[in-house]
Amino acid sequence: MTTKMHQLRYWLIIVLLVLVGGAVAYYLMPREWSQMQWEIPGTPAEYPLSQMLRPWLILVGCFLPALGMFMYSRACIMDKYVAKTWFSAFMMCTSILALIYIIGDFADNVGDLMNLESPFIGSIQFYLVLMPMILNLILPYTLLLGSLWALTKLSSSSEITGMLQSGRSLLRVTAPILVGAVIASIYFGIFGFHWAPNATMYRKMMFDSLSQNSNKNRSTVFNNTAQQRIWLIGDPPAIDEPSRPFKKLRIEQFSSPGKLEYDLFCESATWDAASRTWTFVNAQKRTFSQAEPRALEDVPQFEENVYAELKQNFPETPWQLISPSVRVDTQGTPALLEVMRAGTTNPSQLRALETEWHVRLARAFSCIILVFIAIPSAITFQRRSTVSGIGIALFLAAAMLFLYEFFPTMSTAGYIPTWLGAWMPNILYIIITIRLFQTKLAHRTLMEVLRGGKKA
Repeated sequence: MTTKMHQLRYWLIIVLLVLVGGAVAYYLMPREWSQMQWEIPGTPAEYPLSQMLRPWLILVGCFLPALGMFMYSRACIMDKYVAKTWFSAFMMCTSILALIYIIGDFADNVGDLMNLESPFIGSIQFYLVLMPMILNLILPYTLLLGSLWALTKLSSSSEITGMLQSGRSLLRVTAPILVGAVIASIYFGIFGFHWAPNATMYRKMMFDSLSQNSNKNRSTVFNNTAQQRIWLIGDPPAIDEPSRPFKKLRIEQFSSPGKLEYDLFCESATWDAASRTWTFVNAQKRTFSQAEPRALEDVPQFEENVYAELKQNFPETPWQLISPSVRVDTQGTPALLEVMRAGTTNPSQLRALETEWHVRLARAFSCIILVFIAIPSAITFQRRSTVSGIGIALFLAAAMLFLYEFFPTMSTAGYIPTWLGAWMPNILYIIITIRLFQTKLAHRTLMEVLRGGKKA
């Protein structure tokens, strides 16, 4: 009877999670489709696969908790106990680190946030939008800390030893933790695919607009170095005003470096996503003579035309013009791929984009790698302290953070291939993880191995 009651409770929780996930997906997916129509040129039938994945990744994220609960309900008692202990520690670490980040960020920017129409409600909405970015920053390390906390607790009470004596291997005992790490890494990949970079850009643009010391002139410049074209926008639309046209626009097209072919002035410009055409209203176009002047003081010769409405086909999209294109960490993965395919960047910027794309793929595996580091670091089989193992794990986590900056910088500078710069930290840490497991299965600590000593 008790077993049936437990199973009924599990199924009620699963159904509740499915309903909540469905409600969240019903709210978020149409909003994502609407945002995509603003950001992406062409009709939905022409969207590349990377863009089409965005709403479906939201759907996957909404139903992952229900899947996790279903797997929990089917697990044995020992797996449920390990999973429950780990999940409690992981959620506690995640909540604490997220709260620390929000409090610190709010304290630094409270003056700007007070400029919102409703400071209290606006601040809550602001940090809710930033949650993908915050979780993308802290998730690998909360997984590490939560795993260290849970395994240290189980190891200090000799529960891990008892589980191993039941005939299970170390990997089998910690399998629930590894499954949880895989689910967390999926969320990490989903956040990093688009929403964490987008939240980073939203934060930057929000504080730029709220800053009391900021220049109220929101003019921006976009340089298409590949096609030698510069856009100077006096009044661009804000990130939350996609329907507003570009105003006070000037375009300079060069036939060669330093040689102006034509420039275009207009009062306003709008983008037609279906035909991929820009429409310039009250436009003035000056086409310059390409003949070399006889003397340096000669005035350039040009032919001027005025148009009530002028249509031009340019590959630049509104999203590309108003988003901070120099900061690759503010671009979603689909946007990175679109910019790389468009060919509107110079070789140096292209390397930075390719490196960032590989880094986002590689860092999704950092969540699992750090958990694999936590397992041998927190578990002890003798009466000895776990402090040294935890210290080594924390040091390795800090070193990983440094390596994820060092190697991508090297690849961006062109010293190593872009894929190698992104994946090198993972390659090194897989080797370290294998060595840690070998020492743990031999009932030796890493310090003993480094000293060449024998087990106690």
